Amino acid sequence: MLTEVDSTRAFRYQWYFWRCIGLHPPAEDSFWARHYRAWSIVVNVLPMICMPLSFYMECLHSRSLTAFCEAFYLAAVTFVQQMKLINVIRVRGHLLELQVIMRQLDGRLQSAPEREAIRDKIDESEKICRYVLQLFLSAVVSGCCFAACSAERQLPFPSWMPWDYQESQGIYALTFVVQSLGILALAVICASNDTYPLVYLIMVAAHCKALALRIAKLGHNALSQEQTHQQLLACIQDHQTIVVCFPFIHLFACRLLKILNTSMSSACIIQFVCTATSLCTLSYIVIYIEMSFFRLCHVFSLLTSITIETLLICYASEQVTHEGGQMAIAIYDTNWIDQPVRFRRTLVLMLMRSQRPICIVAGNILPVRMTTLLSVIKGAYTMFTLLKEAKSKN
Repeated sequence: MLTEVDSTRAFRYQWYFWRCIGLHPPAEDSFWARHYRAWSIVVNVLPMICMPLSFYMECLHSRSLTAFCEAFYLAAVTFVQQMKLINVIRVRGHLLELQVIMRQLDGRLQSAPEREAIRDKIDESEKICRYVLQLFLSAVVSGCCFAACSAERQLPFPSWMPWDYQESQGIYALTFVVQSLGILALAVICASNDTYPLVYLIMVAAHCKALALRIAKLGHNALSQEQTHQQLLACIQDHQTIVVCFPFIHLFACRLLKILNTSMSSACIIQFVCTATSLCTLSYIVIYIEMSFFRLCHVFSLLTSITIETLLICYASEQVTHEGGQMAIAIYDTNWIDQPVRFRRTLVLMLMRSQRPICIVAGNILPVRMTTLLSVIKGAYTMFTLLKEAKSKN
């Protein structure tokens, strides 16, 4: 007996985090639902308003290029997360619609290997979400350890405060705790905002793989030619649901990648710009500023976290492109030789469409591939040379 699979289980961490930070209100009429709006305002004041404002003010109060670089990467990261949070609010309805499409595709799975392909990607998505959260939390912990081990009264992250936190030990301890809690909440928000494009893309790749497995079996079983042709038409319908976009197709058809592009395009381009600028400023700090061992470990943890943010989204988009290309190979694996002309003509049309590469495009200008990460790193190096030139002139 084949056990059922639920692709939406891969997104449970994202929706849980979004509910905790006030972006996904509960449907039932309860005390929690009636006061959810007030909760969403309160829970976002510190990490999404107060903390970013302190980082922006620290940039404005910088008196040297070195001080500006120390504050800028935090301001850039928090600005990007604010934009991503706004984007999540904007596309929340589309993301809920994707859940419906995923369940529709789950109902089309026919064999154990197809279900196993979906389960493997669900497990992979959940593992990556946990690893990303652990990585961001480690960056927060390293910053707290650096500040706690410092001989001076320093905060975990350089930021402007409207009071003198070095005036007394009590004020410093209170400021330390407030900033640590704000950064901790910001890390959780970063983890949810950075992993939702990744998870959705991985599940699209999973359904592309399951569809390729189904296509490759056409004509190799004991079904009649008419039944085999009907199976081919069902596969074409699922292919249209995932990747094709024609105006005359059913409402659910063609929506999957189109919705993903709409939901992730702006977030991806903002992420790439943030990664390049952050890598540039953090590299400048590592090379030109003397620092202790703890602070060096902290900076390297930030470099790793920022790079992995972009690496994961490029990896997931590359998976979609790869699995989409595998469908063309699966079409060649069908037993088309023993099928009638009508079957072959239909198969040729599907083959022509399968040979077009599918890919998420950031900002409608930049394809999201693994090579995109190299372009981002090259951009960071270009900005670094400009900073180096400015330092030499000063």
